[in-house]
Amino acid sequence: MIGTRIAAGFLLLAALAGIAGCGRGTDPERLEPGDCFDLPATTDRIGDVTQRDCSAAHAGEAFHVFEASGEAAAYPSDTDWERIVYPVCDPEFEAYTGTFVADRLDIDYRYFVPTAESWGRGDRQVTCFIVSPDGSPLGRSHRAVP
Repeated sequence: MIGTRIAAGFLLLAALAGIAGCGRGTDPERLEPGDCFDLPATTDRIGDVTQRDCSAAHAGEAFHVFEASGEAAAYPSDTDWERIVYPVCDPEFEAYTGTFVADRLDIDYRYFVPTAESWGRGDRQVTCFIVSPDGSPLGRSHRAVP
């Protein structure tokens, strides 16, 4: 499933899914920081994403992967996901891009979270990824150059 930082995010993600091109299919759980990719047409249950070269048009760029807490806890609500993700991904966004989330108008971020079913099997992986707020393709990496 995909979480979003803004209420209109699911409409935005549907628009992002239309970015075309060639690439290789990858399970979202295998994405690593720096991987660029396109999203599938459905955003409720993600199968594979298509990896892209970051210099070519792409919908997202992974910048952080972490394990959510909650071994025995019930599946998080949308509000719970926000409480889990933002305190981790906001500072990681800054570390990756060199800028605060609120200071960027050209990019924002979303996140992949486990489905309720995979959560029940112990899946806790969350992947934070950069997107364009208006649904347009990204054309480069947004990793800050050291």
